[in-house]
Parts: sequence; structure tokens; C-alpha cells
Amino acid sequence: MKKHWLMKVWGMMLVGLCLMAGCSDDESAPVVLTDPAEMTAHSFYVAEGDLDILVNGDKLADGYVSFEPVEGDSTQLLMTIGNIVIAHEAQALVNITPGEGVVTFEGTNERLLQTGYSVQVSGTYRAEGEASVRQLQVECELTVGQSMLEVPFEYHFAKGVLDVQSGPGGFVEWQGQTWEKWDFIQSVLDKIVGRIAKEVTDLKLMFHGDGTFDTWLKRAGQADYEPWMTARFWIEGQTMYWYLTPEQHTQFCEQWLGPLTFESISPFRRIEASETLYELPILFWGGSEQFDWTIWNPNRYAALDLYLKGRGMEGLTEEERQEMELFGQVLRDVEDPTYWMAWNIKLYSEPISPNDPDWNR
Repeated sequence: MKKHWLMKVWGMMLVGLCLMAGCSDDESAPVVLTDPAEMTAHSFYVAEGDLDILVNGDKLADGYVSFEPVEGDSTQLLMTIGNIVIAHEAQALVNITPGEGVVTFEGTNERLLQTGYSVQVSGTYRAEGEASVRQLQVECELTVGQSMLEVPFEYHFAKGVLDVQSGPGGFVEWQGQTWEKWDFIQSVLDKIVGRIAKEVTDLKLMFHGDGTFDTWLKRAGQADYEPWMTARFWIEGQTMYWYLTPEQHTQFCEQWLGPLTFESISPFRRIEASETLYELPILFWGGSEQFDWTIWNPNRYAALDLYLKGRGMEGLTEEERQEMELFGQVLRDVEDPTYWMAWNIKLYSEPISPNDPDWNR
């Protein structure tokens, strides 16, 4: 019986030792953290199935994401989201937290300069089998534009709304008189504005944080604005890009420049993203109270050519047509038509008070 008792004691001791050894093995087993460097070794694409990304709650259909190291800071990565709006990128500095089989991250673009948007991102990177299977999930809150949002900007077609900002010096002969080129160009601009006002007296723009903007027109003889077009935009520094559908592109040109033909060169660039769009780059000044702008060169000269073949010549006398032709010759007489200050003609807005009836019209 004593032998039987000893066997039971030895058995219990063996079980205890085994349990202790098991605990010791678990406690000593190293936790392998996922290396964030894996994230910089590849780009992630929605089309390839290794990226799921939501922008303002909507799935991004044709996006991609890449990461770059931040010099001197191993706790952050520079994240680039491609095709976040049309063909443009957004960037953010993200803080990274490695875990077992996962890296979590979150960040903003607050410390990045010259951006026309605000972005907040968060997400996870997961890898299995030495990163042979990897998956990136991202949620992004994007606001395009900042100080100019939800503010109506009004353009009253009267003397001074179109104004020469820069251009080459020199003189030009017209109707037996010698004009300084700046004075001649400004004189014709004032006449153009007067002709526009016979049809449209006012234009109003309002930009929204979702990357869309609304436009209204006030026709001659009307007391109120009428909705005209809602399109999309993107901002990089002091450049804004307007994106119009094919129908809106035709509508814009016919209203302001002239009808499009097979021989026409549009100031808009056709791009093929997830859909066909037309892009117009503009240079802008202002913020919460004023939004003044001009078309970037050389697109500005394409707009001039279309205008002088279309709306710019409608209903003119022979003398007025000759004046418009000279107007075009003077504007084209520049060394570099791609230079932004080559006859920079700005469209000036007028601030609207929130108490003004036109604020919500």
C-alpha cells in the first residue's frame, strides 16, 4: 500500500513539473512584432485586392496607397493615397504601432505644407507567411479647401471685374492713336464685360468640403440667381483644378467661349479616370471673403482662341471685330505663352455679407 501511495505522489509531482514547464515555455516564447518596413516595400492597390479604403464613408474604386520612411523618426511613415480625387494624391504623416501580425496607424496632414485639403487617416496592415499575404485597410476623412468653404463668391459683370494684372509693356496703334498695351487691353476687357452683362449680369460660386462646387447665373432682367452647374474641384497650393463632365464641358464652352468643333482646341484637358472628365487649372487668390482667379497658361491662350472664334465675335460691327482681332494679336505677342504672368487677367469677386439676400439665393 505504501508503494501505491508513493506512485501516486510521484505521478502528481510529474504532472506539476510538466505544468510548470509548460508555463515557463509560454512565458519565455518571444512575441514577434510585425516590421513596419514591410509597409514601405510595396504599394497597395484596390485593383489587386490588397487594399480596402473608405473615403468619407465611400469605397475608393481605383485607389492606391504607398508608405515612405520619415528620416530621423522610426515611429512615423509618410503615407500617400493615390487617386483620392480624380487623378490626385493626398499625403499624411502617420504614427505607427507594431503588433503581432499587425501594424496599426493613424495621422493627419497638419504638418505638411502647401496642401489645399485636410485629411485624417487610420487603419491596419496585416501580413501572413513572411508578408506573402498582406492586406491594408484604411479609413479616411477628407475635406477639400478650408477657409473658402460654404461662402458664396459673387462676380458682378461691370467695369473692373476683369482686370489686367501683368503683361509686357509697349505700345499699339488703334484708330489713329497710340495706346499703351495695358490700357488698350483693359479698354477692350471693359467692353467685353459690358457685352457679357447684356446676357448674364452676375455669376456666383460656392465650394464645399466634399470637393464639389455650385455655380449660379443671374440672367439680364432677372432678380434672382438660377442654378447653373455643380462640378468637382481639387486644390494643390494656389492651383485649383475644375473637373467637368463631357456635357458640362460643352455647356461651359458654349456659355463663355464658343461652340466646340472638330478643329477647336479646348482650354480643358481631357482625362480618363474612372470616367471621362475635363480638367481646367486655375490660379486663385483669396480665402473666406474673396476668391479671385485666372486660367493658368497655356490654357488661357486656348480659351482666348476659342473666344475669338466664337462668343467674342458675336454681333459685332466690322470696327469692333477689328478691335477684337488687335486685342488677340497684342495678347499673343509674348515671349513665353506658358508663363503664368504673360497677360495675367484676373476675375475679381465681390464679398457678400451673410445678411445680403444673395447669400442664400
